[in-house]
Amino acid sequence: MGQYSRKLKRGVRWFYSGQYLGQKYFSRAIYLTKQEAKRAEREKIEELDELARNPISGITLIELMEARLDYLEAKKSKMYYRDNKRYFKIALDYWGRDRAADSITKKDVHDLLLAEAKRLKESKRQNYAVNALLRSLKALFNYGIKIYDLKQNPFLMAELHSIDVKLKRIPSEAEISAVREKMTDSQKFLFDFVDQTACRVSESLRFRAEDIDGELITLWTRKAKNSNLTPRRIPKPECLTRYRGRGKVFEWTDHPGFLEKYIKEAGQKPWNWHCLRHRRASIWANDGMTIIEIMNRLGHSNLSTCQRYLRLLGFTKY
Repeated sequence: MGQYSRKLKRGVRWFYSGQYLGQKYFSRAIYLTKQEAKRAEREKIEELDELARNPISGITLIELMEARLDYLEAKKSKMYYRDNKRYFKIALDYWGRDRAADSITKKDVHDLLLAEAKRLKESKRQNYAVNALLRSLKALFNYGIKIYDLKQNPFLMAELHSIDVKLKRIPSEAEISAVREKMTDSQKFLFDFVDQTACRVSESLRFRAEDIDGELITLWTRKAKNSNLTPRRIPKPECLTRYRGRGKVFEWTDHPGFLEKYIKEAGQKPWNWHCLRHRRASIWANDGMTIIEIMNRLGHSNLSTCQRYLRLLGFTKY
């Protein structure tokens, strides 16, 4: 607690700054005298004390989360809905189910993110989940401000946690063969399509028979969460040579989990669908394909993105 002066163009002005019941507070430098700033600070402390004794009775955190999940279920993908539901549970377990949404402070945010970062560090994991948690809850409170007139977003000034960038994991031919042997024919079909095209697995699940046009196919992706689908044309992979079906080419509607299951059963170091994308990009680079062609096939928006991608695969010349 205290009052401080600041020299401005219009003269010396006073402001107050301090902490009460674990919540930081401060004012702008607008007071003409120290006594005026002191009185204003006393009123602020009384306001914080009243808030502590009589918590805000607006929408609760769990009510806000349920409303947000209803919105996501209707508007977004199943995977996005499921991920947000998981992040909301982490916050509820930490803050409690009966907290008023407007009572969440920046200190609460700091403590939650720090606790999650420590938990991941203990399990020797990177901070990807912490940053995803931050983004999910920040969007939650933005939704609350828009729909339920919440006063502020306590995540507004929260910073992303650092992540150590490492070379991308590329499974060996032996690892791929061992895992592929466990698959059914339909699973092999999807696996080969992702491997041969270097597409994102979400793009493969959108793929339809009408997207095949002679020796070319069209893949559809979203460049951002709320953007429209964007097409790109690439050569038809070998696995489609004898395909004569209609409608959706692959049966899955959500992320296919069989690959991770078989990798674990084989006792291999973890890898995933996206590693097949890394693998194919490395094959193309080794075969002398130009970076422009690799960029187009991967669906990268600009050259610098593709350059960074290939460097993380261990290539500096392409």
